[in-house]
Parts: sequence; C-alpha cells; structure tokens
Amino acid sequence: MKHADRRQQVAAALAVVGGSLGAAAGVTQAAVGSQIPGWTGNKGSPLALGLLTILLSGISLGCAALLRSASPLRPGRRVAAALGLLLPGGLCFSTVGALWYLPGLLLLSAATLVITASDRHETRASIRANWPRALVSLLGGFELLMAVSAGPVPTITVGVLSGMALAAAPWAPDPGPRIVLLLLGTLPFAVVTWWSLASPLLAVLALAIGLATFRHPTDDKSGLPTSPAPGAGFRSLNAQQLPRSHRDTTATSSS
Repeated sequence: MKHADRRQQVAAALAVVGGSLGAAAGVTQAAVGSQIPGWTGNKGSPLALGLLTILLSGISLGCAALLRSASPLRPGRRVAAALGLLLPGGLCFSTVGALWYLPGLLLLSAATLVITASDRHETRASIRANWPRALVSLLGGFELLMAVSAGPVPTITVGVLSGMALAAAPWAPDPGPRIVLLLLGTLPFAVVTWWSLASPLLAVLALAIGLATFRHPTDDKSGLPTSPAPGAGFRSLNAQQLPRSHRDTTATSSS
C-alpha cells in the first residue's frame, strides 16, 4: 500500500471513531445536557444543539465512508472530504462543550491527514482552485450555528435545512443543482429572519461568492481549474490573423 493510501485509510478510521463519538455526544447533549452543564458547555438550547451535533457527526461519517470507498481520492473530492471533516470538527466545539474534545481532535486529525495524503504541489493547486467553494461551505456552517439560536422550531428547521443546502451547493456536479442549492441555502433563512442583520448579510455574501464560482469551472475528474491546451489560444489567434492566401498555402504544404 502506498504512503498516501495508508494516510487516507488512517484518516478514514479516525473519522469513523470521531464521528461515532460525536454522535454519542450529540445524543448526550439532547437528552441530559441541562443536567451536566459542566460537560456540555451550559448551553441554552441543549436539544437543538444536540440534534445539530448528531447531524454534523453524520456528515463526518459520510466523509469517512467516502475515504474508505475510493483510494486515492481525486483532488477535488479530497478537498471536499477534508472540509466535511473540518466543519464538524471545528463547529461542534461550540455545541456540546467538553464532550467534543476527543471527537473534535480525531476529526481535525483526520482532516489533516486527508489534506497531506497527496503530492504537495497537487494539494496546493487543488486548494487554490477550490477555496471559493470551501468558503461557501464555511458560510453554510455559520448559518447552521445561527439557526440553532434563531428561536421557534420552524425557524430553526428552515435555518438548518438552508445551512445544509448552502454547505453542499458548491460541490454539486452540475450547474443546475448547484444554483438551486445555492438559492435554497440563502434566501429562505434570510427571509424568515429578515429583521436581523447577520443572516441577510450572510446570504448576500454567500450568493456573491457562490455565483462567482460559476465563472471558474473545475475539471470533474481532477478538481483543478479547466484551461485550454498550452499554445491553443496562440495558434488560434495566429490562424485568424493570417491572410487567407497564406492559410491556404500552409494547408496545402502540410497535406
């Protein structure tokens, strides 16, 4: 087994353990969080935060399954998998308090292994190509945190669903689903919380960055920016600028 493959499989194992422990921490927060505030961070909405923790832990387990199913991952998918571990690993420190110390450490370690599992130059190129999409997903994570403190259950539900859609939007394979997820991830929660400043501002920022990613497409196989073959533009320009008689002479001599 190659060194990169070994790192990816170790990351998958850490993600499985971390996601499972994280789900257990979410169940604990939802069930008895108010009874053990020293462990759960003394949160005001233990049920909502516990359910959000379970949801985010499920995302990390999904990334673990992706890491186990394909080895090695393509650069674009590797960035998505690393982000799917980083978001729960970082955000849930604010949802279940000390119960997240061990799961968070495991998930962040797994994300680090995923990022460093490939060639250094390839990883840098992939990060440069995908950082706007990662930023949109990060805004989706912030929307999730805003949702759990948004008040009534219907508002929380809209916020959580919108946050999930926004986090997934930039990674959709086709432009159609991507724009639908982007709109679902921004407009509904901004409308139901129109009175606040943060959620409409987040929606505008996410829409601006998300729509900008459409102007910089990536190769579905590599996750890197698509570009013409070297010299293709130069050859095309020269062919257009040459006189017709010279182009005909060149074509005849080449044949």
